[in-house]
Amino acid sequence: MDIYSLVVLFHVLGAVLGAGGSAVAEVQITRALKDGTVSKDESYLMHANYTLIRIGMVLVILSGIILILWNINIGNDWALKSPKLWIKEIMMVVIIFNAYALSKHWTPLWLGSAISLTSWWGATTIGVLNGMSYSFIQFLIGYIVAIGIVAIIISFVKKLAQDIKTLIKTLSNEIKRYSI
Repeated sequence: MDIYSLVVLFHVLGAVLGAGGSAVAEVQITRALKDGTVSKDESYLMHANYTLIRIGMVLVILSGIILILWNINIGNDWALKSPKLWIKEIMMVVIIFNAYALSKHWTPLWLGSAISLTSWWGATTIGVLNGMSYSFIQFLIGYIVAIGIVAIIISFVKKLAQDIKTLIKTLSNEIKRYSI
């Protein structure tokens, strides 16, 4: 395997860790907060997952810089002109600021979760799809709309999960009531 392919492999690995980790983090925080508190075990698992997400972020950033410099060095200036690449760079910056804002409790969890999921999955999806010829503004508008849609979906899924939990508890109580 040549060096360029190895750098691309690390870039993909970082994206997988980030996108997958962000989805797992959402499930973890939802499950951990269902009873209103985060146990020591839940905190440990979330910390381990956030470490993997951070490793993914470092891999994506370092390999991304290397890939851009590599292409510029061989005379390929697409990296400086690509709307696809610029929106991915903005998504990475948003991921970093969002993580910091969440850690300082400056951002509500529902919004931070939507931003994280949309940014990681958006950057990963844009990275693997070829032939996308949208302008930077189109990418940016799509990104902002996607954050809103993901926030609504997260809210809906959490509400649905709570409704199902309540229904199961009610049915369980009714079954106990009529059991011999």
